[in-house]
Amino acid sequence: MGEATEDLRRDIEDTRSAMSGTLEAIGDRVSPGRIMERRRNRAVLWVRDTRYRVMGRADELTSRMGDGAHQAGQAPQAVAETMRERTQGSPLVAGGIAFGVGMLVGSIFPASQTERRLGEQAMRATEPIKGELQDAGRQVAENLKEPVREAVEDVKQTAQESAQQVKGSAQSSAAQVREDAKR
Repeated sequence: MGEATEDLRRDIEDTRSAMSGTLEAIGDRVSPGRIMERRRNRAVLWVRDTRYRVMGRADELTSRMGDGAHQAGQAPQAVAETMRERTQGSPLVAGGIAFGVGMLVGSIFPASQTERRLGEQAMRATEPIKGELQDAGRQVAENLKEPVREAVEDVKQTAQESAQQVKGSAQSSAAQVREDAKR
């Protein structure tokens, strides 16, 4: 009889520990913070994957540049070749990358006298349309406010509904576990 009682106690402890892990997993699954974190992670992965499909992987580019960094004369050639490979058939992407590389290189080296003078001339030339561009930017921002607000509300509502569903499921599972433990 003593062995049977000991076996029952061990079985009960095993069941409790298994239920504890299950209840913790359910609690983690229904946590609104964790739900939002999972959604944010999915969005970040989607953006990163989309960026990789359009522009290629930055870590591959930097590893190629890093490997050839000691050969400074060959680095620009390697970058140009990599850009050609990554953007073949995508002229807009190639233009965007070229613009970004130009901005990066331009920020590294100090501006020359001629560049400063040309920059000032460009500023004077764009002054008349500056207000129009600012107004256009404000209109775009105003037009985007409502869709963004609706999207945020939709995500919030979906998260709340999901939390309620999981909470209900967790409660019914907990009740079932308690019932099973009583037996």
